[in-house]
Amino acid sequence: MTNDLAGGNLSSSARAVNSNQFPIARMFDLFGVLDESGNIITLEGEIFSRTAADPAMLAGQPFAESVFWQSTAANSRLIENALRDTPIGGRKRLVIDFRIAADETAPFELRILAFSDAGQRKQFLVAGCEIEQQLPDSTEVVAELLNAADAGEIGLLFWNHKENGRAYANRFCNSLCEMPSNEELRVEILLEKIHPDDRSQVSASLSAAIASGRNFEEEFRFVYSDGTVEWICAQGKSFLARDGKPAKTLAVLRKTTEAKNAADELERIYEREKRARDEAETANRAKDFFLAFVSHELRSPLNAILGWSKILLTREVNEETRRKALETIEKSAQVQAKLINDLVDSARVASGKLRLEYRPVNIVEIVRSSFEALRPTAEAAGLKYEFHSELSQKQILGDSGRLQQVFGNLISNAVKFTPSGGTVNVTVREDGDFIEISVTDTGQGIEPALLPNIFRQFAQGHPENERRSGGLGLGLSIVNILVGKHGGSVSAFSDGHGRGSCFTVRLPATGVESVPVNKISTPANNVGRLDGIKILIVEDDPDSREVLQLFLEQNGASANAVDSVRQALAVLKGNGPVKYDLIISDLAMPEEDGYSLIKKIRSNDENDIASIPAIALSAFTTQESRSRALEAGFQRYLTKPFEPEAIVREILALLQNKDKFNQ
Repeated sequence: MTNDLAGGNLSSSARAVNSNQFPIARMFDLFGVLDESGNIITLEGEIFSRTAADPAMLAGQPFAESVFWQSTAANSRLIENALRDTPIGGRKRLVIDFRIAADETAPFELRILAFSDAGQRKQFLVAGCEIEQQLPDSTEVVAELLNAADAGEIGLLFWNHKENGRAYANRFCNSLCEMPSNEELRVEILLEKIHPDDRSQVSASLSAAIASGRNFEEEFRFVYSDGTVEWICAQGKSFLARDGKPAKTLAVLRKTTEAKNAADELERIYEREKRARDEAETANRAKDFFLAFVSHELRSPLNAILGWSKILLTREVNEETRRKALETIEKSAQVQAKLINDLVDSARVASGKLRLEYRPVNIVEIVRSSFEALRPTAEAAGLKYEFHSELSQKQILGDSGRLQQVFGNLISNAVKFTPSGGTVNVTVREDGDFIEISVTDTGQGIEPALLPNIFRQFAQGHPENERRSGGLGLGLSIVNILVGKHGGSVSAFSDGHGRGSCFTVRLPATGVESVPVNKISTPANNVGRLDGIKILIVEDDPDSREVLQLFLEQNGASANAVDSVRQALAVLKGNGPVKYDLIISDLAMPEEDGYSLIKKIRSNDENDIASIPAIALSAFTTQESRSRALEAGFQRYLTKPFEPEAIVREILALLQNKDKFNQ
């Protein structure tokens, strides 16, 4: 075996080189591939016809310990040292005694070449002949090696520095550089193919290896004439002449685009999974903290309600204390109602069931209404409370109730977080195609670190917020969603703690001035009387039934209350039935529910019964429950706990339209 064979890295395709695929294996008495530990992967050759050894049985055994070298212990050590000391790209030549039979040995020339496979693992190519035999012609050997490299899509490059930089390459290397296989490849052409961003690094690494006679390895991009890019890995070694000048450089080139893309994709997948896992863990921690505060925020007003109720029931108190107790109970109940409403809205958002009813509304009047509703609270807190609007009215398409919820929340927060003597200012102005509503206060402000997450659900459930303000931290997230469903945006600004804040809502001005606007009036306690109106209440809960009946009677109505559908039907169908003007019914009742009641009423043969207007009053707050009730035959749907003024307004509005209903 000659020096033409030695020098250069081969790939794992060398495993496939055997006597059936390539003639090269038949040119040697011994030919094979070893793994990085020197164990035999494959081994064959003419020598096996003269020995008792079976090459198939040698796979996996240490090459240095095979029976061929057992004539002396020095042979095994010589091979072990050669395998250990030969780096990738390096080669060794050994002359040792080959044991043909128990009493027969022959001088043997063994060549070892170290290379790396596609997985960057070190392997060895071994080939040998008896010395008295004629070694194969070097030209034929090189040709076969180049064919093997072509078959394995490995580019081989031999650069002779003493021949004016002349390079010898196999066909695959030429194809990598987009050159015909019969043309000579110059290194300058190869370097020109390298991506401009990679070229200087590769050139510097190659120059350093040539000057020092060292190994080199670089991964870079080839840019082809059609603009496509291919990742290439180049490994090799340079050699110096005896005078210390560069002599030659051997290199192996292979495509690594698929492997690199796969590795990059795995890295991207890992990063995405890691981000998702981190976000999920953060969300779970926030929700855990949030749930703990749900209990806290619901129990706090409940404690006040139970405490004052106990005092009123067990002690004699003066009028001032009694009034304070009732006011505290009412305030605590309102707090609980708001918390529950926020939870319900949050659940609707999470399930995608938050529904809005869009119609032309006067946005100026909605904002003013929300502002005036909180005026008593602001003035009681000693605040300077101001409203300014450039417009007397402006109609947009929106859900009146949800918009009131948005501005009520923002203005309520401003009042809550502003100390006595501070200012809360609400302004409405037109800005191009948008209506801009700003709620500004001089209150406690917002820390800059909290601003990016101020509208995120559960964000206020983190410990750093200290829950100084009360509430569940859902209000602003719901505001953000409701404004978004109106095609608008909401933003928050603050210079920091103690420096106030400003929340700005921008809603699209849709230009519906020609459509009549449903005016929204400022809330008032005197909403009307129910004098002479006969109402049948159907409610299974005795406390709810009693308080509703008491309230209606105090507003002038004549109210009769029953606790079941059966009793309600008996009252309506009994002898000499009372002619009721209205029915108010719960939905969820034992034995038979409110849906069944209204269906039986609407299907009654007597028109006086079948046409009685009806209001559903239920603790169910879902859109599905509302739709089901209206489809069953109710004309209005109210939720518990009911607002006294709201229920009076609904009764009066419904009875005003009674004739239209009966048509």
